[in-house]
Amino acid sequence: MAVSKRNIFRGKALQHYAASRQKEVLPRLISPPVFVFLWLLLALLLVASLAAWLTRVPTYVVTTGVVLDQGIIQGQQANDQATAIVFVPVSHALQVYIGQPILLQIGATGTQLHYKVERVVPGILSPNEARRRYGLDNATSPTITGPSIVLTISLGPAFPAQQYAGSPVSAQLQIGSQRVLSLLPGLGQWIGG
Repeated sequence: MAVSKRNIFRGKALQHYAASRQKEVLPRLISPPVFVFLWLLLALLLVASLAAWLTRVPTYVVTTGVVLDQGIIQGQQANDQATAIVFVPVSHALQVYIGQPILLQIGATGTQLHYKVERVVPGILSPNEARRRYGLDNATSPTITGPSIVLTISLGPAFPAQQYAGSPVSAQLQIGSQRVLSLLPGLGQWIGG
């Protein structure tokens, strides 16, 4: 008896089996929702990085001064309005100009008030020269530690000279801005301002 060489598998099934063996099948490590979530997280990170690169924040110099008790300041006429002088370190002299906004706090517990720089006194003063020129003693000017430039700010009628003379002044003067990303430790030295 002759044995026929018939295949027990259909031709289509063999082709499908051979095709599936040739295909590379990657293991399924993460589900599709997690994959989409990770792409969204990466997009948000890129948007936040771009915003941190483009956004600039102001930089301030914090300094001190005093409300003057003298009536005449370098040729100005005496009036009842108080005038504050603020001592800015020489390292920031190029960033100071007339009309620049300045935030002042008169006294230790006073509210912060917005003013504009009225005058930049020409020249650089040593601590001793500043004390001598403006009649300050060591008690009212202990924070003048190095060469400074002097800014004058008229406080207006709300601050009578007799009442506020000799009061200490804390000031914040905006001298520029820098990128938010440069505030991160380690990145600031590479990115710059």
